[in-house]
This record gives sequence, C-alpha cells and structure tokens, in this order.
Amino acid sequence: MARTADIFTFDPYSTEDDPSIFTELQIYDRLVRLSSNGKSVDPELATSWKISPDGLTATFSIRKGVKFSDGSPLTVDDVVFSLSRATDQKGAWGFLFSPVKSVNKVDDSTVAIQMSEPFAPLLPALSTFAASIYSKANFEKWGKDAGTHPVGTGAFPLETWRKGSEVVLDRNPNYWQAGKPHIDRLIFRVIGDDNTRVLQLLAGQVDVIDFVPPNQVQQIQSGNGKVYRVDGTSVARFVFNNRMKPLDEANVRCAMAYAVDREAVARNIYFGYARPALSILPSTTFYYDPKTDPIGYDVQKAKALLAQSSVPNGFETMAVVPTGNSTWLGEAEIWANGLKQIGVNLKIQQVEATTAQELYNTERYTIRVGAWTNDTPDPDEYLGVQLDYTVQNALHTGYHSDPARQLVLSARKEMNPQKRQQMYSELQRVVNRDCPIAYIVEVPRLYASTSAVKGFAPNSQGKYGFENVSK
Repeated sequence: MARTADIFTFDPYSTEDDPSIFTELQIYDRLVRLSSNGKSVDPELATSWKISPDGLTATFSIRKGVKFSDGSPLTVDDVVFSLSRATDQKGAWGFLFSPVKSVNKVDDSTVAIQMSEPFAPLLPALSTFAASIYSKANFEKWGKDAGTHPVGTGAFPLETWRKGSEVVLDRNPNYWQAGKPHIDRLIFRVIGDDNTRVLQLLAGQVDVIDFVPPNQVQQIQSGNGKVYRVDGTSVARFVFNNRMKPLDEANVRCAMAYAVDREAVARNIYFGYARPALSILPSTTFYYDPKTDPIGYDVQKAKALLAQSSVPNGFETMAVVPTGNSTWLGEAEIWANGLKQIGVNLKIQQVEATTAQELYNTERYTIRVGAWTNDTPDPDEYLGVQLDYTVQNALHTGYHSDPARQLVLSARKEMNPQKRQQMYSELQRVVNRDCPIAYIVEVPRLYASTSAVKGFAPNSQGKYGFENVSK
C-alpha cells in the first residue's frame, strides 16, 4: 500500500497521526470494534460485556486461547496494563476515558473498568486505536523504546521499519482468527506525491493507495482499478494556531473563515465528491447539527469582522501544506483568493508530509491545511480534544475557553440522548462563534486498489484492516 506519509510510533499512548493509527490497527486488537454500520460495537478480544445498573462499572469477558505474535498467551494482566496506560490522563488520548478511575483484574478471564460517573462514550472509546491491547512483558522489556518494538495480537506483526521509506509487516502465525490473514506480507510504502501513487497503482507496482485525488478517480476506474469511498466521516479544515497574533483574535479567525469559498472548493478541487461543511463535526457523527449558525462564504461579513479587529486593513500569514498533496494545495489556493478580497495575504509553504505533521504536533506552525476523520461516531472524541485546552493544548491550536471545556465535560457524563443533543448543538454554535478552526468541505475518504485485491473494506469511519484481504 502506498501512503502519503510515514509513521511516528507504534505506541498508542503517544500517537497523533493517521499513518501510525492505521498501522497500529494491523498490529494490535482491542476489546471491541465498531460494527459495520458504525452505530454500535462488536466483540474483538472481549467476547461479552455488561454495564452495572448505576453505570459505574463495566465488566468484560476476555477471549480465551489468544496468543501474541511472539507466541506468548494473552492474559488479563496484559489487558489491565494496556488499558491502564490508555486511561492515563497524561497520555495523548487519556481524555477519551476521563471518568475511568481504574482497570482491574476480576479473575483470569474478566476485567472490570471502574468509573467515577456514568460515561456514555465508553464502548466507542474502547474501539479506538488508543485502547489497543499489547504485551506487558514486551513493553517492560523495551521500556522507553517500546514504541519501536510492538507486540500485539493483531494479524500483522512488525518485521522492519525503514524510517521515511516503508513499514514491513508479516503474517501473524498465531493469529486468533482461524485461516487469517490471507496475505503473507504487508508493506506500507511512503509515496507523498499524489500523481506518483496513482501511476504506481495503475502500473501494478502497488496494490492499494490512500488519498486518491478526486480528479483521478475516473482515470483509476478506466484503468480497471477499484475506488473505495467512505462518506460523512471527514471534514477538511484550516487549523489556526490561536496563540499567534493576530490569530489570537476570534474576529480575525472568523473573518478568515467567512473568506473560504466552500462551493468553489467542492466543485473545482473535489469534482463533486465533496460538499460544503456545515459543522465542525462530520455528518455521520452522533448529534451532528447543521443548523447551528454555520459559517459560509460571505466576503462582506468577513470584512466587517476584520474591521473590528486589531488588523482592520489586513495582514500577511503563512499556511503549511504537505508536499505532493494537490487536493490540499488547491484548497489553500482558493482560500488565498478569497482572503485577498479582505486584505489578507496568505503565503503557502509546501513541506514534506511527515515534517508538516511534526510542525503541527510541536505547534511550530501558523496555519495548517488538513482534515479530521473521527475514530468513532461519538462526538466526544473530536470535541473533547478540540475544545478542551487541557488536552493536547486543544489539538495544538491553543484555543482556550472555560465555558466550552465545561460543556464538553458535562456532555461526556450525560446519559440522556436529548440532553446530549442540546449540549453538542451548543458546542457546534461555540465553534461557529469562536472559529478555532475553519472547516471547509465534508470529504469522503477515497482509497483505490487494483482489481486483484479482494476484501479491502474501510469501516464506517474510513479506517482499514488487512486481515480479510487477499490478492
């Protein structure tokens, strides 16, 4: 598979990028996985579970006879160790499990999760990469280097990682799903340029590619390739560093958000495969509400907002775009034209994809061009990390709002669906008022493969596994 960027780590505790997430999904399993329709969860390493009547304890029965890829048995101790790290509030994704007080061994086949309060998104959170289960003994053996020596129960353990070039995974001979996987080796090769990925696919040099450029879908299909489309789970966005002047002002950020011609992006960049976004949330997310004063293209309103800021006559700023990503470059160019009309000069800096991700992770950027794809259909993941400034510095934006944070925390523990809807609708209004990011269009995740590939089926959130794939 040719992918746009390399990974950073195999440790879910500190993972923040999609290539690392998608690789971890091959190496590790979790207690549960999202169902095919994305509206519930199915068993994986847990065969069954129950929630106590007071909502404070979740008990899971662990599948028997499962082995790690090194041949050692999966034990309840491994599950407790992995989930205790996952729920650590100091970790990158600990907020997903913030009400969890402890993870405990009940007996040799049962794990109990204790919570301080009822927690509506628990099961969806446990289906994410962040809740991956790995070998305690292996982790303790490698210590701080465990992120480069993964051992899980998934279909494909690590063989080699050539940084910047490729990740090679082998077939797990101890995989618990009988007869799987069907392929002997899985290679994730770094090909950052859109056109090169497509050409290599059409030439049969690779079998699968990610980030299919919408303008090349027809070319792939006419070349006997297969295109896979997952709608409603991803939103393209311009991310502001809210700590940079003048982007520390909501009027400036919102002025820039109103200068995005979303219809032009959908038409000219996505060729009808996208539609203007009406919320920070992808439309298949629970409690999505497109009627919360969404931001559209309005140059006059943009000018009026900028006139109320410290830079009424405009300014110059910089946006980082991964090299070779023609889609994101096109978005930035259309935005630059809109910004010109309000006196803002947007310079576009193209940077290698892994470097662009690192600049974002370390908050050494001004504006980032990218997209968000949910790992679960529950809004707690995205709004929890984007609007809670205590988590990853509000997803590396520096956005700081105590009312927004408190509403996120309240929605997390609310079990009544109608009340949760009210809370999440209000949070979407907050985003449209403060503009910590500028959403652009709702985009499908597009993958492609040769006709020889069978069983490649991204899930409802656009995530993929290869345990069912054959060639």
